[in-house]
Amino acid sequence: MQQPEFGKFGGKVGIALAAVGLIAILIGYNGAAGQLTILGQLPYVISGGVLGIAFVILGAAMLVVQSHREDRARLEAKLDELVEAIGGSAAAGPARHVASPSDLSGLVVAGTASYHTAGCRLVDGREETSYLTPAEAQERELKACRVCQPDLAQTNVTVR
Repeated sequence: MQQPEFGKFGGKVGIALAAVGLIAILIGYNGAAGQLTILGQLPYVISGGVLGIAFVILGAAMLVVQSHREDRARLEAKLDELVEAIGGSAAAGPARHVASPSDLSGLVVAGTASYHTAGCRLVDGREETSYLTPAEAQERELKACRVCQPDLAQTNVTVR
């Protein structure tokens, strides 16, 4: 598998901004050193020092963001390799599709907290479904779905 190329633009800009900040601090210090009074030094300290510190902080932040981007790209590449090695797709995780029985009469679909009829819109299209009898669903302490009402469907009563 081809190794991903990581963009170094953010890292280079971060280093450049930090360097500009350090130069601004040095220029501000040099200008302040030539002044004898505090009032004469103050503009150099403010313009060189504060602006320089802002550039250094911005450059450091860009370096951290670039580092996180590179780490994420490496992690995604390793995860892609792992999925490829396993031989499956990323969507086919540990959950497996259980084939539905050929005869669904008398069976209900188990949900996480309730059970449904096979045609219920709440379980329609789910990848992972398991079929059981209403007695097994009640043993698992699953409640009947309020939408499809599987208990009434079992007695062939139509709900309007």
